[in-house]
Amino acid sequence: MFKASRETLENENIGFQKIVSINAYQNVYYQFVNNALQKIDKLQYDKRNFVISTLDSKDFISSIIEISVNIPPEDLQDAIELKAYDDLGLDQAVEYIIRYIEIPGQKTEKMRSFHVFVAEPEVVQDVFDPIRQQVKYIDYIYPKPYLIQNIYERNILESYGVHGYLYFQKEDAFLALFRDGEYLYSKSLKYSFENIYERFCELHGERVDEEAFYDMLQNEGLKTSNFDYQDHLMKLFSEIFLYVNDILIYAKRAFEIEKIDMFYTGSETGPVLGLNEYAHTYLGIESSDFDFDYEMEKGEWYVDQFHYLGVLEAIKDIEGEESPNFTLFFRPPPFVARRSGQFIITTAATVVLALSLPVYNYTYDTYVKITNDKLKKEEKRLNTLVSSIKKEIGTLKKQKSEILSKIKDENDLFETKKKILAAIYDKKVNYPMKAKTIVSFGNDMSKFDVKVTKVFDEDNTFTLSLFSRSEKKITQFIKYLTDKYERKIHTDIDKIYKDEKSGIYHGDLKVTVL
Repeated sequence: MFKASRETLENENIGFQKIVSINAYQNVYYQFVNNALQKIDKLQYDKRNFVISTLDSKDFISSIIEISVNIPPEDLQDAIELKAYDDLGLDQAVEYIIRYIEIPGQKTEKMRSFHVFVAEPEVVQDVFDPIRQQVKYIDYIYPKPYLIQNIYERNILESYGVHGYLYFQKEDAFLALFRDGEYLYSKSLKYSFENIYERFCELHGERVDEEAFYDMLQNEGLKTSNFDYQDHLMKLFSEIFLYVNDILIYAKRAFEIEKIDMFYTGSETGPVLGLNEYAHTYLGIESSDFDFDYEMEKGEWYVDQFHYLGVLEAIKDIEGEESPNFTLFFRPPPFVARRSGQFIITTAATVVLALSLPVYNYTYDTYVKITNDKLKKEEKRLNTLVSSIKKEIGTLKKQKSEILSKIKDENDLFETKKKILAAIYDKKVNYPMKAKTIVSFGNDMSKFDVKVTKVFDEDNTFTLSLFSRSEKKITQFIKYLTDKYERKIHTDIDKIYKDEKSGIYHGDLKVTVL
């Protein structure tokens, strides 16, 4: 599973040989190398180590902040910091460490949503400066609950539904919620192991040995064989889970959660026997141990889950991804990026340039001659190629001219045949139709005692030279035609005149077929 990651870790361009995971609160250290997580007793400085740690939930706050989509990338950091100060009521006199990561799938047309993590620099200094003195730098300090998302990214759990995590540490405890494999919410709880111990002694009425108490929790859990202790633990953890239930009620309302599908409980020293039964009883949620197989070799029966999760996150960061990072202890810039380094490099380059100028001139002259000879050969080859291409273009132009001439001849032949066919069609179709129309007009004229002396045909217009002994007959005939052939023909007659010698009325009627 981690073969590709190990290859990346050992890549010469990156130069990292180990990932060193540090619990700065308990001074517990592990190193990840050759897919094995090995505990180490002492820290040593090695620039080839990629050094990581985690910040407990009690030492930072997290919230969701919305920013307009119109904020340009170069102004995003400032906009989020200003919004965090306003929304979270931060002290304006303190320059907090503010880190953020965008929430996938919540971007709208107007707003972008971000998880924002805020810590005080003094707290980070106090917790991690002793570590920094030993290793000189810390590459990443992660907000602890955020790392749980690696369980989903590595397909250890299915990223579906809402999952809750309850985790106890000696100096802290937290509740975290994840929805569909993405970080949603986390809160530090007042019930650390130290606080649980103090509350237990209060219920017992006297102090018990602290180490013996922690051993009891680790080995017997909440089902100890000491009946007096059993009663105190039952009352104490009933209080704890009622407190957790109140927080879950708030979170469900704040984040519109219908139900929590699964719950996981654990601690930095291992699963606590009986804790899942309490979670199921008081929260009504199916619960399992927060203890997963990350496919890394280990030399102990149990390793704090966040050493595994920190290593997984570090592998992503080495490969180029970005995570929320609270570190103030960065690596020194590369030698070439320092002012002293730039000065030394510039001085050395000047000396080398002054000493090597004759060699440079000779080398450059030789280079120019070789390049010139090469270019002449290339020019000769290109000239030959150009002549060949020009000859080919001339041949193609000639072929094009011949083809265009043939196309013109074919078009002329086509137009000639087209006209012949049109003439044939006119004689075979239009003439009979025109003849039929004239016959029909003749039948109509006989009804009104109107006769025709001449018929002229031009396109779709007939000119009929009419005569009759009655002007009224001609008028009636024209009206008849107009009514009978409405919307099929158009009639027009300039005038009807009378021949005084013969007493016959004449007129030229134009009939246009529509």
